[in-house]
Amino acid sequence: MADSHPLLDLFLELQTLDRVPRSGYALRGIAEPESVSEHSFHLAFMVWSLADAEPDIDAGRAVALALVHDLVEVRTGDLPRTVAHAFPEGAKARAEAAVGKDLLAPLGSRGADLFAEYQAKETLEARFVSACDKLQVRVKASVYESWGARGLDDFWDGFEAWCDELPFASLRRLGHSLTANRPLSPPGRG
Repeated sequence: MADSHPLLDLFLELQTLDRVPRSGYALRGIAEPESVSEHSFHLAFMVWSLADAEPDIDAGRAVALALVHDLVEVRTGDLPRTVAHAFPEGAKARAEAAVGKDLLAPLGSRGADLFAEYQAKETLEARFVSACDKLQVRVKASVYESWGARGLDDFWDGFEAWCDELPFASLRRLGHSLTANRPLSPPGRG
């Protein structure tokens, strides 16, 4: 039997992300919610598309952060926010950091370092990717609503105020446009 190649093992394991559903949508009755892979692709494309509009963002680094941001979910699953309160403070982040270090070991320190940078949200690029991640969730919710889905209103709670506080003008404008064009906009909006 041939020796296993660590990168090949990683690539094969990550294929499973195609089958890991985004749990927040599933919990709200979306029959076939996007997978973690689909979400990650949409996020990476959003980051790549918008990074040039933000003069202080290193687009390449931001895309790399987007690519690794949810890889640990191949082992942890997509834990919904609704269960976060059940974990002791910091437990989820510590578990994800341990999984990230182990999972991304075939990449040397660069994979684990990128994942740790995303988790810490201390760099401008990590904060940009995190904001894009939140925006992508609303883009997908908007799509589901345009397809007739209901029960996603809590995805929008506080979203406009969050957009107002964004330090990234491109995301702020896009978020407000998304809200204004929301298929289920309440009266007086959009």
